[in-house]
Amino acid sequence: MAKPHDALRVFGLQLRQVREDAGLTGRAVADRTGWPHSKVSKLERGQQTATVSDVDAWVQATGAGSDDAERLQGALRKARTEYTEWRQRLSTGTRARQLQRRDAEAEATLIRAFEPGVLPGLLQTADYARAVFQGLVSTYQISDDVEDGVRARLSRQELLLQPGRRYHFVLAETALYCRIADSATMRAQLERLLAVARIPAVDLAVVPLGARWPVGPLNGFWIFDRDYALVETLGAELTLREPDEIAVYERIFEAFSRLAVRGSAVSDLILGATRRYAG
Repeated sequence: MAKPHDALRVFGLQLRQVREDAGLTGRAVADRTGWPHSKVSKLERGQQTATVSDVDAWVQATGAGSDDAERLQGALRKARTEYTEWRQRLSTGTRARQLQRRDAEAEATLIRAFEPGVLPGLLQTADYARAVFQGLVSTYQISDDVEDGVRARLSRQELLLQPGRRYHFVLAETALYCRIADSATMRAQLERLLAVARIPAVDLAVVPLGARWPVGPLNGFWIFDRDYALVETLGAELTLREPDEIAVYERIFEAFSRLAVRGSAVSDLILGATRRYAG
């Protein structure tokens, strides 16, 4: 399964190929560009995102031709925006996807997430997650490894208690009422939200029904530090790395966050939804 960084690794290999074709060492490229040698190494290993000007400098340093320059710029654009259909993303099952997300979350110190209809995986109970995965297996016709996927999803939640991390979750109130599972599961899930809201590293906020949205809450999205944004649609997942694109989602997240309530007001909304699933 592809990780968010895989396209960067492919791009880095292309940078390395251009350098080697020019008969240059990494240190020689660093000297010619005025960069630290570590930057050259990180770019080639896909551990740092390049800019358009970085590619221009690489081309100039290596004496690459216009064809190589065009190829590298195209590869950079692809590396910065990945489009992966869910059936492809989940082709090896739900567990592999959860392990990939756990790795991505472990690398971030600040995660901001907005969800309009489904509660975030980091906050889910086992039964709620099981219902979500059963829906994925049916909808996308993937291999059924639901129980393995549930265990892997729950393992991600250990990160919520690790020091040095912050999580900001903004939910639309509709997510509390979207019946993903039976009433007992929904009640337990909402009780889980109340518990998570007390974790020091977690900022849990809910946008109440009736709030006037600045833009339509069309789909969920996650922002990992300021490195990239994951945008989840019904058909595919987008990985966005362009600073301008990330900035758009940061502005949207902040706008949604300002609409949301916190603290006791969130508890009141959750308890109100819990009563709907009573009996």
